[in-house]
Amino acid sequence: MPTIDVFADRPVETGEVQHEEFSGSFKRIEREELQRRDIDLAEIISHESGVQSLQLGGFGTFSSITVRAASAAQTGVYLDGIQLNSGGNSVVDLSLLDLLTADSLDIYRGATPLQLGAGTIGGAINIRSPVVGSDESSTRALLGFGSFNMQQAQALHRGSYSGWDVIGGFSLQQSDNDYPFLDSNGTPLNVNDDTRQDRNNAAVQRFSTIAKAGTAWTNDSRTDLLLQATIRDTGVPEFRNSADNEAAFDTESLRLQLNHRLDDLGGSGNWNSRFGIFQHIDNDEFDDSLSQIGLSPQRTAIDNQTTGLNSYFEYLGDVATIGISAELRFEEQEDKNLLNGAFDFRADRTAINVAAQSLFYFLDDRLLLIPSLKFQSVDDSFDLVAREGGDQRGDNNFSPAMGLRYDRSDNWTYRFNVGSFFREPSFDELFGNRGLFQGNEDLVAEEGINADIGFKWTPSQNTEIDVSLFGSWRDELIATIFNAQGVGTTTNIAEAQILGVEISASWQPTPAISVLANVTLQDAQSLQSFQAFDGRQLPGEAQQATYFRLQHSSRFIKLFVEAEGSWNRFYDQANVLPAADTWLQNIGIDWHYANWSLRGVVNNLGDQNVEDFNGFPRPGRSFSLTVSTTL
Repeated sequence: MPTIDVFADRPVETGEVQHEEFSGSFKRIEREELQRRDIDLAEIISHESGVQSLQLGGFGTFSSITVRAASAAQTGVYLDGIQLNSGGNSVVDLSLLDLLTADSLDIYRGATPLQLGAGTIGGAINIRSPVVGSDESSTRALLGFGSFNMQQAQALHRGSYSGWDVIGGFSLQQSDNDYPFLDSNGTPLNVNDDTRQDRNNAAVQRFSTIAKAGTAWTNDSRTDLLLQATIRDTGVPEFRNSADNEAAFDTESLRLQLNHRLDDLGGSGNWNSRFGIFQHIDNDEFDDSLSQIGLSPQRTAIDNQTTGLNSYFEYLGDVATIGISAELRFEEQEDKNLLNGAFDFRADRTAINVAAQSLFYFLDDRLLLIPSLKFQSVDDSFDLVAREGGDQRGDNNFSPAMGLRYDRSDNWTYRFNVGSFFREPSFDELFGNRGLFQGNEDLVAEEGINADIGFKWTPSQNTEIDVSLFGSWRDELIATIFNAQGVGTTTNIAEAQILGVEISASWQPTPAISVLANVTLQDAQSLQSFQAFDGRQLPGEAQQATYFRLQHSSRFIKLFVEAEGSWNRFYDQANVLPAADTWLQNIGIDWHYANWSLRGVVNNLGDQNVEDFNGFPRPGRSFSLTVSTTL
């Protein structure tokens, strides 16, 4: 008989989101989908409605996601409930988070649960690290290869020893990324000088590891320690695709998190709590000493470090539940010029985030009313090499919200949310001073109001339809304005209005066949006093996006066909540089027998070089083959 992987829901512990008590729009991606190794984390997330991904090139290159046309900086990314965005890293590079790290992940669109703290304008992505299931002890090993000299080796062990749950694993992946593409030679309107070339200086090597240990001291007390690290070395292609380019970008990241759950405080049975300590370190080094990318030789190092404490308390009453979360963060960044040994700037941020929520039950717990209030206090200090001495700034923000959920029956759920959100400017936006770019210390936080209304209809166990209508009105958006000399300065100038609809549907007409479809339609208008930008679509955001998957499963073999498309997208604020519409198709086969699994996938059958960033194409048609076994 073949081995059947079963991915049961793990129990919800204190400090994690209880989705039956959440009024927002969300989707969970389970371990089974995250086990595929032919695409990365950002691409998997972008298959869901309301989410779009951006990637700088091939495997291992910078990738990010946007939710409901909120920028990557306005979208929070969390690891086990701890936010990875910071003043130094406002945009989380998802290519540094190997799928080995993720056991499942939750996507929250618009409204952010109290357990994740202050929240952001677009929503949140919470990556849940692996756990040890009941009576589970196993080692899973994987080897794979694919187009453009893609090679990978991974292993993950789960087991319980003397009351301790232990997880350890590593992932080693590399690719030359020398895929062919059509080079326009910098003249997209002149097709006579276009040539077909292989991508140069785009190789990537990435090593990731994860270690986790936890134990339950009692039924009401548990401690978990997580260590996740990644080392990535990449070449940096340049716009002209020069063959002698040697520029490089290397990254080291470390996530260390300790969580302790303590329930039944005081023996009352009503109070539960969770406490955490964390430290996140990201070190980047860019080397263009030969001046092959920029206008002058450059070799810089950027070191970011975030240290913090967080806590969550909940009171379980008969007619209401009260939740309180609090977080203290210390964020640091130092930019160094390695050619002369000086630093460009040093910046520090102390942030206090506090959130409180009440959940009221009505109509036999079928109607939930959820008011909340979130507060953030930020104090920044910085020291610029361009002048003597330093300076300070501070800011305080409140964001109220209201949620409503009505479970009419087991088949129908209605939801409504409205709330205000904000984003503090990053260190680069405030203090950056690099060549043709200058920061602005007078920036204030971006603000936003989100609202959505939707329903989920489940007429049977095999069919589900989820629909959301959403709107977002954003103010004080940070943009870069260039003067006559070509020098750009960040400023609070823009407003935006985003209106849209998300539709998700799943259907399993027979035990062997399943169908999944997601559609997003959105109008993301920039509202500015500058006429050239007023009424234009926000750059990088497609107005229409869709994803479709058809899968057939038999005793040993699983076949799938999937397609994804995006239309009406622009690279620039004035909407004079349209991006090509995309329609990509993938096919794959999984073969399972006993403890062995073989997966083969062909991606991008039409061989289309998508350019999420103008002049930086992604690969065309490619294949991958992986073999794995469970010991």
